[in-house]
Amino acid sequence: MKKAINPVVELVKAWEVFENENPTGNLEEFCQDYLQKQQLARFKQVDEEYIHHTGGRVVKPSNGLGKALVRVQKYLHFYVKKTMQNLPVDNIEDFAYLSDLHFMGAMRKSELIHRNISEFTSGTNVINRLIKNNLVEEFNDPDDARSKQVKITSSGVSWIMSCLPEMIKVDAVLFQVLKSDERELLFHVLAKLDRFHTSVYSEMRALEIEDILKKVI
Repeated sequence: MKKAINPVVELVKAWEVFENENPTGNLEEFCQDYLQKQQLARFKQVDEEYIHHTGGRVVKPSNGLGKALVRVQKYLHFYVKKTMQNLPVDNIEDFAYLSDLHFMGAMRKSELIHRNISEFTSGTNVINRLIKNNLVEEFNDPDDARSKQVKITSSGVSWIMSCLPEMIKVDAVLFQVLKSDERELLFHVLAKLDRFHTSVYSEMRALEIEDILKKVI
């Protein structure tokens, strides 16, 4: 029978490795590093067991991260489409635009379109569709006579509130396999990516990918 490793000895060895890699590191940084490595080891073990069971192949995170995000996005759209069978809406963009106006308040049309990472033409079509259905109303921007602002109507509020319980089911289905701490970690990692690319998208959307790459690395 394999003898269990003394946890104190394990921590001392882990501290020695951390100190060699981070000469100026402190105790708090060591604890964060240790816990992250333990969590990563558990993820790797699950991946290895899945690969062994399915006969797949090991993929480096640098090669498989984009593909994984695309696949998860497809699962999200699949579940959303299922949910929308029971909702008074036929596309996720209407819900996203209306949700922003409900939770963030009135804003300029251009701001709403930009927040949803839409092209101007398609974003304008969404807003016009919401206005036509009396879910959103437009009014003159008090700070800029050339611009229009939009806000949610009482009908829009009723509509979004009827949708939210159903959309919450999508989250429950999509993320139920993750533990609470895994969900929180995933949220913060994706939020970091979102914050970074929000500025990149805003400042560099007209550039070619090679030029964007030069600026971000």
